[in-house]
Amino acid sequence: MAFYPLYVDLEGRKCVVVGGGEVAERKVASLLECGADVEVISPDSTPGLEELAREGRLRLMRREYSRGDLGGATLAIVATDDNAVNTEVYREATDNQIPVNVVDVPELCSFIVPSTIRRGDLVISISTSGSCPALAKHIREELEETFGDEYGDFCDILKSFRARVIDQYDDPRERKRALGRLIESDALDLIRAQDDSELEERVKSCM
Repeated sequence: MAFYPLYVDLEGRKCVVVGGGEVAERKVASLLECGADVEVISPDSTPGLEELAREGRLRLMRREYSRGDLGGATLAIVATDDNAVNTEVYREATDNQIPVNVVDVPELCSFIVPSTIRRGDLVISISTSGSCPALAKHIREELEETFGDEYGDFCDILKSFRARVIDQYDDPRERKRALGRLIESDALDLIRAQDDSELEERVKSCM
C-alpha cells in the first residue's frame, strides 16, 4: 500500500487513545507535543499516564472501551493486545470516517505514524509504509546524530530572517538568493559554537 505523507494540525482537537500501557504512553506524549486534546480509555494505565491525568493534561477514562467513545474525535489510536477491542474500535472509527491506527496491526490502520525527529520547527519523518518499523527506527537513530538541536535554533533564525527578506525584497528571486546565502553560510557552525555576535553579523551580511 502506498501511503500519502501528510502533517495534520491537531491543536485543540480531540484524539482518543485506547490502551494504557507504555506504547499508549508514547503515543500520548507525541499527541500532547502537538497540542492535541487527549482522552485515554483504559481500566489500567502507567504511572506516567496517571501523572499526566493528575496534571490535567489529558482525560483518563478508567474503564473498558465501549462503542460511542470516539464521538467528536479527530483521530483514534489503539494500543492494546486485545484483538476484539482493536477490531471494535477500528469498526467504529471507519463507520464514522475517523482516521484510526491500531498499533502493529497494519490491516486495521487507515493511517500510520512515521518514525520522527523533532528539532524545533524542523520535523523529519521516516516510514517504510508499515512494512518494517524497525528499519525506520534505525534510520531515525542515524539521522538524529546528524541533525542536532542546533537545527531547531537555525529554523527560528531563518523564520525571522525570511520575514525580513520578504519586507526588504519585492522580487521573489532576490528573496530566494538571500535565503540561500544564509542557508549555505557557516551559520550552523556558529550556532554550535555559541558565537552569537559573529552569528548576528553573518545574518546581516546575507540580507
